[in-house]
Amino acid sequence: MNTVSYAAPTTLDALVRMLAERGDDVTLVAGGMSVMPLLNRGIGRRDRLVTLNRVVGLDTIEADEDEDDLVIGATVTHARLAADERVHRHCRVLADAAGGIGDPQVRNRGTLGGALAYANPGADELTALTALTATVVLDSSQGTRRVPVAEFLLGAQRTARRPDEVVTAVRVPRAPAAGFARLGRVQGAPPTITAAAVRQGERLRVAVGGVASRPVTLTCVPHALEAEIRAAALHAPDPIVDDPFNPPDYRRAMAVVMTRRASRLALDRR
Repeated sequence: MNTVSYAAPTTLDALVRMLAERGDDVTLVAGGMSVMPLLNRGIGRRDRLVTLNRVVGLDTIEADEDEDDLVIGATVTHARLAADERVHRHCRVLADAAGGIGDPQVRNRGTLGGALAYANPGADELTALTALTATVVLDSSQGTRRVPVAEFLLGAQRTARRPDEVVTAVRVPRAPAAGFARLGRVQGAPPTITAAAVRQGERLRVAVGGVASRPVTLTCVPHALEAEIRAAALHAPDPIVDDPFNPPDYRRAMAVVMTRRASRLALDRR
């Protein structure tokens, strides 16, 4: 029988001390919607688990008036994001993205921090956060650092988080005029293509997930959107090519369709 070491720290200080000592040897767990299936397949350390669910302060949603950011704790669930009035007012596109994830069980257990740490290509919230130019907050025994989400996501299941760090929050700028669209083949399964668009004056900032190992981003005027998306998707680094049900040409074509839908929503909102 395998022995499992399980820890449930209640403070951030205790957690980061633990990571400073044994960060390379532990698996962090919150909702477990991404981590547990991997562990069941023998991927990752199953003998040393640390849960984040009892750490005080990681499940809050607060407004930072000085920077006009919404600060969302890492263990806030997808269901809570989808329902929270402050998220709807501040950045509705993130609530829209969270509301379509998986099924009710996944939305009620899965967390924003877990989605970021897992870094699944095309994940709903990651595409929205990239378009929103959100910032990931990481804590360690050395202090706190902020990393733009576009720099935090390095590829499929690869992030800029160091072993001694933990994602504690995401800072999201205000974006009332934004839209989100999702293409999925099977209800409850990860999406094939996601697209988010944020209006900035006469221009659109767009992120598309599912074409490559991390979201493809660009900023352009609406009338040039489709041509720019086609070019960006065609030349995206590390494209997804190993899916027989959704080949690259199909993904690129659907990227244009989903981006068009997300952009129309962004242009229609005030």
